Amino acid sequence: MKKIIHTIIQNGWSSLLLLTIFFAFTTTSCKNNEGDGNGTPVIKYIRLTDPALADSTFTDVNPGTMIAVIGENLSGVMEVYINGQEISFNSTYSTPTSLIISVPYDEDFKLSGPNPELPAELRIVTNHGTAVFPLHVLSPGPSITRIAATYPLQPGDSITLIGANFYEIQHLYYTTDSVNVTQEITDYQINSDFEELTFAVGDQMTQDGWIILDCYTDDASIEFKPNGPKPIITNISSIMPVVGSEVTITGQNFIEVSNININGEFEVPGEDVTVSESFDELTFIMPQAPTHSGHITITSIGGTTEMEEIFYPIENVIIDYDGIGSFSWGTDPPFVADGINPPYVSTGNCIGAKGTIDSSNLFWWKQFINTAKWPSTDVIPSYTQISELELQFECYLELPMDGPVIQISMGHPNGTDTGGDPYFTLENYVPINSFTEESETGKWMQCCIPLTKLVEEKTWGEFLNNKISDELNFYINYSSLTQPTDIEIYVDNIRIMQTKQEEN
Repeated sequence: MKKIIHTIIQNGWSSLLLLTIFFAFTTTSCKNNEGDGNGTPVIKYIRLTDPALADSTFTDVNPGTMIAVIGENLSGVMEVYINGQEISFNSTYSTPTSLIISVPYDEDFKLSGPNPELPAELRIVTNHGTAVFPLHVLSPGPSITRIAATYPLQPGDSITLIGANFYEIQHLYYTTDSVNVTQEITDYQINSDFEELTFAVGDQMTQDGWIILDCYTDDASIEFKPNGPKPIITNISSIMPVVGSEVTITGQNFIEVSNININGEFEVPGEDVTVSESFDELTFIMPQAPTHSGHITITSIGGTTEMEEIFYPIENVIIDYDGIGSFSWGTDPPFVADGINPPYVSTGNCIGAKGTIDSSNLFWWKQFINTAKWPSTDVIPSYTQISELELQFECYLELPMDGPVIQISMGHPNGTDTGGDPYFTLENYVPINSFTEESETGKWMQCCIPLTKLVEEKTWGEFLNNKISDELNFYINYSSLTQPTDIEIYVDNIRIMQTKQEEN
């Protein structure tokens, strides 16, 4: 990658500090030039205001950087322009030999990268003349997310790089070793948003390599595979989807998917998979439940990729209403979806609540009290931090929960302990799809709740030792009821999982 001078964006410099810097520039400049500053204005160079970096001069600068302009005859400044746009300045920080200004970084300031018609320069207008100096305000660096093409590729075929910030391109080339240029690409087209770059495959682009996009600010690269790139999996809508529900997987390079293998037990054929036009999302209907945990693999034109996350983690399930854990009591017993009424599909039994909350039952309405089978310390080590765990479950809302909420208690009954203190309980919960981060209706969705919201212990071992009971209870209420409200909710496949770690 290019080495660029990364300047310091200064926010909230104090007036005292600015004045100290200003007088330092004034003293130095006066020693070098005793003129009255009324001759032809000249800009000699630009440097940072940080005294420790005073020897670093440059013509490239990041938006938001405070800079010192050094020159001659700079008194009487009336206007200052960068990229042909007038910017504000403080005349207090102006002398015949220097001017301190800040490069704008707001959305209204136009950069020369996406606006090549703008002059990449600094222009200072005084009452006795104008000084101009080259100044390149850097645009955001490029990024390439994928290649859009029809595989396999032959010389002459058209391909398009998809990404962002394809500004001020210096070089575009193909390399087989990521170091030496195998073939320069000079004939290409960029769309008006600088997000798509199209060119023809060169005659030397016949083997695996890399495409390097070298822009003024930085460079970007992407692996090039003429026979098709290997699929990449980034996320899945649920790791334990209900049988018969839709599963969505996001990623890249889902090109000519031939099959999806589920935990090594069965396959979803390619003809049953729907892929987006950009090959970054696919969907299929979960045909059956695997009998053991494992991994999903996707096979496409570029090869086979395995999803890192465990799929169908049966060892982590605490209640499934089909033999793991159990339903103790509640207003509606478990049932199997009939395909005619909501939730239409289920993995064996599920639990639910349907009805109307009114003034007579607004607080103690419907509930399902369950007995959980907690994962052993072989599955979740006792030292595992509660902050690294979450309660996951599949949820189906037929109606929006606009007002009604759920109270969830774990490891104890509802109410207060023997000392009269209320148990630690999650209040006012509304199911949210962890995949879309929205509360959705008419579909099964995976919901995730940090375990820190349900238990007070610090580790999984402490919870197992301290729990009062094996209960995991859902209570539905509407304490601020204004009018009778219908509700319909279903739950299945309740489990304790380690939280997914975000990549740095």
